[in-house]
Amino acid sequence: MLILNISNNNQVRDNKYICITRPRRFGKRINANILAAYYTKGYDSHELFDDLKIAKAENYENHMNKYSVIYIDFSILPDPCDSYQQYISWIKSALIHDLQTMYHIDYIANAPISYTLNQTHDTFIFILDEWDSIFYKDFMSEKDKIDYLQFLKGLLKDQPYVDLVYMTGVLPIAKYSSGSELNMFREYSFMNDPIYDKYFGFSEDEVKELCQKHKKHTYEELQYWYNGYYLSNGDRLFNPQSVNNALSDGVCCNYWTETGQMNEIADCIEHNVDEVREDIVNLVAGNPVRIELNGYSVTDLKLDTRDEILSAMVVFGFLSYHDGYLTIPNYELMQKFNHVLSRKSMKGVKEIVDQSQKMLEATLNQDGETVAYLLEIVHDQEIPFLVYKDENSLACVVTAICMQESIMM
Repeated sequence: MLILNISNNNQVRDNKYICITRPRRFGKRINANILAAYYTKGYDSHELFDDLKIAKAENYENHMNKYSVIYIDFSILPDPCDSYQQYISWIKSALIHDLQTMYHIDYIANAPISYTLNQTHDTFIFILDEWDSIFYKDFMSEKDKIDYLQFLKGLLKDQPYVDLVYMTGVLPIAKYSSGSELNMFREYSFMNDPIYDKYFGFSEDEVKELCQKHKKHTYEELQYWYNGYYLSNGDRLFNPQSVNNALSDGVCCNYWTETGQMNEIADCIEHNVDEVREDIVNLVAGNPVRIELNGYSVTDLKLDTRDEILSAMVVFGFLSYHDGYLTIPNYELMQKFNHVLSRKSMKGVKEIVDQSQKMLEATLNQDGETVAYLLEIVHDQEIPFLVYKDENSLACVVTAICMQESIMM
């Protein structure tokens, strides 16, 4: 049904630039491939779709195999690739080669890509996957990032050959000023998507159906490990890759958070431990954190404020945000947080973790005096004076220590 939703938006000019951002492994690529397969006139796609739900829709045939589609996976790098110039030159040359092969047009050296596309006298649907992947590369300078945004602007903005642009990534576009290069896009992220959110991840009903089909896990097991995200209407959402792997392997364990080249959780927390420390301790203790987040953009990679850090963690999928509250979504993520909190760079938070082993040993030995002593140390370190005697503050410390003990055991 994503296809029908996108097709309806395509009929309104103001909505033909769509950017959908989601954490890694939430179905962005498969959805992009589905759209490309449906729209392209280079292939008869009926065998792919005739048995699916969309085939029963009244306007199923209206847009099927009617468009020239340009699909670019921006996460694929040339070999070797040590600079932005190598990266972007390869993308340009590959696109020009395809256009020359298909339309038999001449290429003028140093002409912008838009000039070459205009020479085709055709219109296109652009499916652009992982648009932001290049921002993670060490060789990217601030000037490179600006040049890349300018390249996308020249390729897409206000061009007569553009029928639709469907773009995906993890990072939202930096469009928070009126002069931004890509401010023509409508962006839909984990924080603001009431339109397409149902098409990414597994719903509770879908997971129940999968459990009935595969018989390898109960619904309650998968719920504990992989549930915890939210749709805009409040319905719950599962991590799809982890559910798939658990059903395939027959084992519930940490799948999704071991993927990717960045340890986003550690980077986010370590960048400003003092401002987010209490939030993280509360979240690990199972206490939702009340906060109004303003959002996150690709220009906020420095993560200078609490809002930016926590917003980034929502965008990356490590925290869930709904109705003004942050939570750690599930046990899979809780394991990751506990691992990060044990790092030396976590300073005071690490001291809670360090005391947990001693607390566990004292508890098993029924040494109440040592348990009380260790609890007092952590309580003194982590709880502000004004709420020192608050019952919830003490409960938070106890729960945090118990969480660490459960991981050790």
